[in-house]
Amino acid sequence: MDLIVRAGSREEKVKVRREDDVYEVTIGDRTYRVDAARARPGLQSLLIGGAQHEVAVRHQGEGVYWVSTAQGSGPVEVSDPLTALATQSRSGQGGRRRQTVKAYMPGRVVTLLVEEGQEVAAGQGVLVLEAMKMENEIRAEHDGTVTKIHVQPGQAVDNGNPLFELE
Repeated sequence: MDLIVRAGSREEKVKVRREDDVYEVTIGDRTYRVDAARARPGLQSLLIGGAQHEVAVRHQGEGVYWVSTAQGSGPVEVSDPLTALATQSRSGQGGRRRQTVKAYMPGRVVTLLVEEGQEVAAGQGVLVLEAMKMENEIRAEHDGTVTKIHVQPGQAVDNGNPLFELE
């Protein structure tokens, strides 16, 4: 299966092939053997090259997932090559890209790292959300301006609540 995977400003062509309970994942010219097991709902345990990784994955919408690892968390878009091409064509016609970032699970806003109207770079932290006893820095997916912040420090949020808007 051929996929286009976008995380922040990075985009990769990924090929996934399943053999029994093992996946062969090719990213660029590198191929990885991945053993995957569901640790509990929403949490995958992956064995990649002898190293174990826990990855929390929460579906946010069509082709969009919130992925949390020990290295950080953020939105990941997954699509087939044809859908990715159509999306790029549409976004090129419409000018700036507008995005409403929503809470991926219930939690509490710890702190805001930017103010409304502030310009941010792709990957820059916008706020810190505590969820499942872990603090997660919610980052801008692309360069832009934070046009609206819907939350304040200490506020509880539910899955799907808007956090901020980025244009």
